[in-house]
Amino acid sequence: MNRFVLICLVACSISGKGQTVVSTVQEAMALARRSNPDLVTARQNRSVQAQQQTATRSALLPQARFFTNFDYNYSLPVQLVPTALFGGAPGEYRSIQFGLPYVLAAGAEVTVPVINRPARADLGIVDQNLRITDNQNLVLQDEISTQTARLYHATLLTRSAIAITQRNLSSADTLTQIARQRLDKGLIEPLEFNRIRSVQLTTADVLYQNELAYIRNLNQLKLLFGLTLSDSLVLVEELATRPAGMAVSASAINTLERPQVTLRQARIELAKLQLDRERLTRWPTLSAYGRFTEQAQRSEINFLNTSQPWFQIGVAGLQFNWTIYAGGLRTSNLTRARLQLKVAESELAYERNKQLNDTEDVRNTYNQAIRSLDLNRQNYELSSQNVQIALIKYRSGLFAYDQYLNVFNDVLTAQNRFLNNLSNVFINQTILQIRNGQ
Repeated sequence: MNRFVLICLVACSISGKGQTVVSTVQEAMALARRSNPDLVTARQNRSVQAQQQTATRSALLPQARFFTNFDYNYSLPVQLVPTALFGGAPGEYRSIQFGLPYVLAAGAEVTVPVINRPARADLGIVDQNLRITDNQNLVLQDEISTQTARLYHATLLTRSAIAITQRNLSSADTLTQIARQRLDKGLIEPLEFNRIRSVQLTTADVLYQNELAYIRNLNQLKLLFGLTLSDSLVLVEELATRPAGMAVSASAINTLERPQVTLRQARIELAKLQLDRERLTRWPTLSAYGRFTEQAQRSEINFLNTSQPWFQIGVAGLQFNWTIYAGGLRTSNLTRARLQLKVAESELAYERNKQLNDTEDVRNTYNQAIRSLDLNRQNYELSSQNVQIALIKYRSGLFAYDQYLNVFNDVLTAQNRFLNNLSNVFINQTILQIRNGQ
C-alpha cells in the first residue's frame, strides 16, 4: 500500500463520516448493483408495475356494486287515453300523466364475465411487459457494471499517475536546486535555469491536474454507489500489483445472449401477443348479470314515510356483445400490430449484430493490451532507471541539460503508455468477465 492510500485511510478513520472500503473491482460492481440509485428505483418501479396484473385480472372476475339514485322528474310523460274506456262519450280523450316527480332507488348488481378472450389475452401481455421490465433492469445493471469498471480503473489510474508525478516533481525540484547553485556560481546561463524551472512548474501543474481528475473520478464512483460527497470511499487495490490475465480467444467468449439482445427478443414476443390480442377482438363477449332494486316514487320528498310502499325490481340475464363494424378501428389496430412486430424483428437483428461487434472489439482491445503490457512495463522501468542516471550525470557535469531533458521526456512518454495500457488491460478484462457472467 503506497503512502497516498495510507494517508486516505488515516484521514477517513479520523473523520466521523461514513466510510466505504472497496478492495477489488468485483466488490465495486457488487456494491453498485446493490446500492446504485437508478437500479434501486428500477426495482421499485418493477414492484409498482406488478400491480397491473391485479388490475388486468379483475376484468375476468365477478364485479359487484351497490348503487342508489335520486331522480327529480321535472317533466313527466303524458298520454291521451280515450274516455270511452271509462264510460265517457266516444271521441273524447283525457290526458294521463305517468309516474311521480320524485324517485329514490337503491340496489345491488353483480356481473360475471363468461366469455372474454381479449381480456384473457391481456393477462399474457401484462406478464410479458413485466418480463420486459426485468430485462430492462438487467440492461441497466449491465450498463452500471460497465460504467463502474471503467470509473474504478480510471480512479486507480489517476491515483497511480499522482504517485508517479510526485516522483517526477521531486526529481524536478532536485534539478532546480542544482541549477540554482550553478547559476549562483556563474556556471550556467539564466536561460538554462529558466528552462529547468519551467519544467518544474509544468510538472507541478500536471500533479494538480491529476489530483483533480482523481477527485472527479472518486466522486463519480460515490454517485454510482449511492454515497454522498461527504461519505468516505477508499480503494485499497493497486493496479500495478494485480496480475494481468491471458489473451482471450473468440471461442472463449460466452455464447449466452446479452441483456440487450434478450430485451429485443422479449419485445418481439410482446408484439406477437399484441397481434393475437387484436385478432381476438373479432370474437364476441358474453357476460351474466343480476340486479335487484327497491324503488319508491313520491309526489313530494317524504321517503321516510313507511306507510307508503316501496317497489322491488329483480332481473337476471345474459349479455351478448359482438362488434360487427367499428369504423375500421380493428383493421387499423391489426395493421399497426403487424408493423410493430416487423420493427421489433429488425431491431433484434441489428442489436445482436451490434453486441457481437462490440464484444469482439473489447476482446481485440484486451488482447492487444496484453501483448503490449510487458513491453510497456520494461520500457517504463528502463526509462525510470535512465532518468536517475541522467540526473546523476547532470549533477556531476557529464550531461548537458538538453541531454537530461531528452531522457526526461522519454520517461514521461513511457509512463503514460504504461499507465494507459495497464488501465486498458484491466478495464477490458473486467468487461469480458461481465459478459461471460463471471
